[in-house]
Amino acid sequence: MKKTWGLLISAVAISAMLAGCGGDKKEAAAGGEQAPAAATENAINIEASNWKFNQESFEVKAGEPFTINFKSTEGFHGIGIEGLDVDIQNEGSKTMTIDKAGEYKIFCNVICGPDHGKMIAKLVVK
Repeated sequence: MKKTWGLLISAVAISAMLAGCGGDKKEAAAGGEQAPAAATENAINIEASNWKFNQESFEVKAGEPFTINFKSTEGFHGIGIEGLDVDIQNEGSKTMTIDKAGEYKIFCNVICGPDHGKMIAKLVVK
């Protein structure tokens, strides 16, 4: 009996992980969407699809405000940026200023399937 429950729980967990990237965008949107992408002069547009971002690197200037516009174009994804307060899932925007030059790791923050760990890009602040 314990073995059956263990198999059932494992199957449900695997199904949930695989559904992240392969899910229908309409279903994902129904779960709660953030504000639509903002248009600003200093903006970076990050798009996520199964299992990659539209660019390997995004560049902004230190000390100048900019807007991150994020959108999942295939599946359900999100972004986080190491060391920064960025958490956007499925679609949304965030305006911020980074004073310290350097490179920051952009990653998918939604467990989205077998190549989830490969969803990495970088934000270069000059």
